[in-house]
Amino acid sequence: MTVELIITLSIIVLAVLIYTVTYFVRKKHYERIDELDRMKKELYAQMPSNKVRTLDKMMITGQSKEVANTVIADISLIEEKKLPAIESYLFEAEQATDRYRFSQSTKSEQKAEELLKETGESIGRTSEKLDELLQREQANLRKIDSIKKRYHKVRKELLAKSFTFGESINSLEDKLGEMENLFTSFSDLTASGDHEEAKKVVNQLESRLNEMEAMMASIPEINAKIENDYEKQLEEIREGYETLVEQNYNFPESLDIEERISHLAGKTAHIKELLVQLELNEIESEQADVEQAIDELYDVMEKEIDAKYALEKLLRKIPKIIYYVTNQSKELSLEIDRIGQSYHLYQGEQDTYLEMNNLMKEQKKIVNSLSEQIDKNNIAYSDAEELLLQAFSQLENLSHAYDSLSESLYAYRDKEKEIKKDLEEMEHALREMKRYIQGKHLPGLPGDYLDLFFYTTDHLEKLSVESARPKLDLEAVTRLHALCDEDIEHLADKTEAIVDNALLTELTSQRLYRYKDEYPGVMETIKYSEALFLDDYDYETSLKMVREKLESIEPGAFEEVKALYKKEMSNAQ
Repeated sequence: MTVELIITLSIIVLAVLIYTVTYFVRKKHYERIDELDRMKKELYAQMPSNKVRTLDKMMITGQSKEVANTVIADISLIEEKKLPAIESYLFEAEQATDRYRFSQSTKSEQKAEELLKETGESIGRTSEKLDELLQREQANLRKIDSIKKRYHKVRKELLAKSFTFGESINSLEDKLGEMENLFTSFSDLTASGDHEEAKKVVNQLESRLNEMEAMMASIPEINAKIENDYEKQLEEIREGYETLVEQNYNFPESLDIEERISHLAGKTAHIKELLVQLELNEIESEQADVEQAIDELYDVMEKEIDAKYALEKLLRKIPKIIYYVTNQSKELSLEIDRIGQSYHLYQGEQDTYLEMNNLMKEQKKIVNSLSEQIDKNNIAYSDAEELLLQAFSQLENLSHAYDSLSESLYAYRDKEKEIKKDLEEMEHALREMKRYIQGKHLPGLPGDYLDLFFYTTDHLEKLSVESARPKLDLEAVTRLHALCDEDIEHLADKTEAIVDNALLTELTSQRLYRYKDEYPGVMETIKYSEALFLDDYDYETSLKMVREKLESIEPGAFEEVKALYKKEMSNAQ
């Protein structure tokens, strides 16, 4: 096959391919244009032309006429501009497709589609407005009929139960009069064909009727509360206050009861005025204030009545506790004198006693002053009760303080007995330690031990001398007692250590002696340890010498010796 033939065939194939592609693309555009044309025809069918003709025949005025004109203008815009524009875009798309200008065709199709969508929405909105305009009159008439029924029911109830509305009745009737004017306005607007304005009147009537029904539900309850609760309670409070004053009740100066009653009467009158004016929203907060004020006045009077009875009981208790605390003070004074003759009082008992006595005198003055004010009726019972309760509490605390101080004084004698008993026990312990260490027949005692022994003996002698003085300095004796106690404990530990070291040295030396022939240096260690033991009385170092030598020969042997020693000592005890 020649090159020319191949090229020719390629051209033919390409041409066929281009033709085929072009054919299908044109077909697709034609199908799209047909689809958009079908949608356009559907829009024509949806045009509310019959409704517009019906609207033209209706007699409408005012706001309704303005709305109708707007709707008709929207329909005209669709018919005269939007639908023809859609046809123009479709025609341009078809021509562009015929000429194989597919890009131009696509743009025209998109414009037509967008305008179709917009026009469809416009037709839907205008149709709804048309339906609303055509049905407005009937809808208004149905709504006004329902409102009239409710209105007549409200009027009937207002006439039948006028006494429950008190002075608000006139304002409520004025409200009904205003609603009657709105009914008249509705009739006039409907007759003239202005159904949009008539709808606004219907809405006003419904709103006012709702408000009226809510008021008529609330006002009787509020009115009853004012007459049956607030005014009656206020009168009861006024009479109760006057009665209490006649019975010589006083009230705290910070509470001007008469001014409060007057203010409360004004608040109640203000609520009635608000009720006449139908200002129900403001009444709620005012009611809360009045109810709180009424409760507070009742509480004030009840508090004084309760305080009077409580005060009578308290006035019977106060003299008893004063008498009791006074006797405590006298007895404590004598006790301080007695204890002070035998001991130096080092804990400030005398100063504490004087402070408590001053406090007692102060409370007596307060009680006498309050009693005088109560007798002269110069103080409110509640104030007197509060102050007397404080004084009673102070006197109770003072009584407990006297008891504590008395116990502190008695503790001097107990402490002295305890120290003297301990002194006897420590002296006995010292003698026992001396006999114990002597019984071990040691060659002698280390110098530091003897120093501690004599040092402890001196302290015990000083403690014995100090505790035998006619007037005991218990503070100094207590310090010396603690020192002696520490010395005795230290000496006991030292005594035990010396005896243990000495006896363990003997036992360990005996165990070590077994190896005198086998190990050189054993006898030398034993002799050196013996010299420390017999000449220097250094039992601790002596034990250390033989212990270390024994452990070097027989590890663990010293622990065996020690365990045997402890067993023997335990059996001996």
